[in-house]
Amino acid sequence: MAAKTINNEIYPDSTITLALFRDVDNTKEIRQCVMDGQFEAAILKSSMIVDPFQVVIAANKAVHQSRVTKTMTKNVHTEILYNLSPTKNISDSFRKFGAGDNDTSVFIAIIDDADHKTFNIVKKTVNGKLVDVNEVSELTDLVAVKKIYKLTDEEMKRSPLDSIVTRIAAKDIMTV
Repeated sequence: MAAKTINNEIYPDSTITLALFRDVDNTKEIRQCVMDGQFEAAILKSSMIVDPFQVVIAANKAVHQSRVTKTMTKNVHTEILYNLSPTKNISDSFRKFGAGDNDTSVFIAIIDDADHKTFNIVKKTVNGKLVDVNEVSELTDLVAVKKIYKLTDEEMKRSPLDSIVTRIAAKDIMTV
């Protein structure tokens, strides 16, 4: 299995399962399954992810916000999308970080699926190839990432991931 399950650092009873699918031809159907409540997951635009750690940070923050009942969106999975964005505009977050109907790769994040029940449903639903989550860097659109996160040339040279993680962590106290 190429999916990766990580224990939440802050809440050890919580897990984050990450998966990356390439050559996907039914992203619209996958999104519809989430909207219809067939399964709960964050269906992310892989071109906006520079590293799986970026999603782990957004997911950890989403779990925390959920536990302290300070979410800005309707559930922990949509909160991941919201946390990935440098702005506080919810619909903009969904548009820029949620997978689009025609995307041919999707990055999936599932909270509290240690038994992989939800992941197995996702795997059966996705018409695509499950690959190692670290391959996401091959799919990243660095031009779009630089623009959305307003990264400087220096940040792009040193570590876009560090700058992005800082923006995710500091979002509540500042807006890019």
